[in-house]
Amino acid sequence: MKIRLSGKDRKSSDVGGFDAGEPSHRHGPVPRRSLLVVTALCLLAVAIASFVIVRTILQPSPPIPVPANLVKLEPQLRAYIVEKVDWVRKSPRDMKRHATLGIVYAANSLWQEARMAFTNAARLNPQEPLAPMYVGVATLELGEIEAALKIFRHLAVQFPSFAPGFYRLGEALLRTGDPRGAEDSFRRLIHLAPNEWRGYAGLGDARLRQNDPAEASEWLRKALQLDPSSKIAHHLLGRACRELGRNDEAELELLLGQRAEVFPIPDAWSETASEHMKLIQDQLEVANQSSQAGNPGKAVEILLRALSYNPTNVTLLNNLAIAFNRSGQPQKAYPLLSKVLESHSRYLPACITMSFTSQMLGRNDEALAYADRAIALDANTAQAHLAKANALLAAERDAEAIAALQDAHRCDPQNAEILVELGDVYWRNLKQPGQAREHYRQAVQLNRAFVGAHARLAELAIERGDSVEAGAAIDMLRKLAPTEPGLSVLERRLNKLAKQ
Repeated sequence: MKIRLSGKDRKSSDVGGFDAGEPSHRHGPVPRRSLLVVTALCLLAVAIASFVIVRTILQPSPPIPVPANLVKLEPQLRAYIVEKVDWVRKSPRDMKRHATLGIVYAANSLWQEARMAFTNAARLNPQEPLAPMYVGVATLELGEIEAALKIFRHLAVQFPSFAPGFYRLGEALLRTGDPRGAEDSFRRLIHLAPNEWRGYAGLGDARLRQNDPAEASEWLRKALQLDPSSKIAHHLLGRACRELGRNDEAELELLLGQRAEVFPIPDAWSETASEHMKLIQDQLEVANQSSQAGNPGKAVEILLRALSYNPTNVTLLNNLAIAFNRSGQPQKAYPLLSKVLESHSRYLPACITMSFTSQMLGRNDEALAYADRAIALDANTAQAHLAKANALLAAERDAEAIAALQDAHRCDPQNAEILVELGDVYWRNLKQPGQAREHYRQAVQLNRAFVGAHARLAELAIERGDSVEAGAAIDMLRKLAPTEPGLSVLERRLNKLAKQ
């Protein structure tokens, strides 16, 4: 690789022998020899460009990968792959089409075919760093760790300013037990992308693996400053704090890092992956995430499309009904659930969903009947008792709703949300703040990282005029959710209470 010197490193010999103070232009005609050299160079450049173009045209199109077990795949996925393969065949030298096909395969865990498609993309456009990076990703997913590591190393040399490549290299080095090498990669990532939290989290992980929890914690705190919601950074910080003997802080950070997953740096290709997920289970998950993110209409769209390929799948039908409920369309959920229960009368999830649907439609007696039916099918399912509590609350039968919530808690004693529901009914409906406070405190004891429970404790304490308890709850909220919109409201209310 040629190294280009900076201007200050050049000597007089580097500029054709002229003295540094001599003007760069000459007087008089340009020598004929110079013109011949320039002409020859131009012709050579044209010849090279023509050769590359001709070679590209004459080069055979890369083979398009198709799964050997295509006929055995789920119907929607099979149809989608056929559609995308035909699309690539129409323009077989289009790098972007091969890349899209690779993402289709990767999104549906067909990694062998994904690797082939990404390899085609890399050959068609050697200047696109995402293509070889995803060849490495597919190779890693196929369990060929050393081969993947070799690809990522080459990627780092070929594209020294490509931040995602250094992230992938760092993660691969951690997996192969080389934290020192990983540290170098993550430091390079921080240099290239100083606002990317994954660089600091990765460096913290590397330092932690080298038995330096003190420095690791510093880097991990920096990662959390950039993204307070990063579960993996919280988890790693919890481990570092535990090694440093900070047990209370460690417990809290480990709670915040529960169910941590590693999500690579997003890029233009990865951000489209969810659009290409066509396995039923994946689409159920994507639909649920859309609903939780406040877009139930998108969930309905995803599930309706999936249902067109699997019209009798009761899981899809039930989840579509839930999506209709969340989008404020229980009238569309009701006939779907009726159809399911006609042929699957003992299908517990549909009974539970039908109870919630009936209540939304104002059919409280029907809602209660379906909840009782669900409990009869399985009295140990908390959601069935929650459906009954929902129907009883709608009928303003609060004391009975309390009993149903207590049954739900017995079925799922580790679910702090049920305790908060109990507290809400005691406080808002039965005007028993003492009982509410007790249940909120139990929820916090069960899950110290439960933001909702701390918020309720703070609000109730302010109402009771207890600034000490309110202050403690708000302090915990600052640690758990510093960007929570309701935090500033509670702080203002506490300040007003303190001035009284």
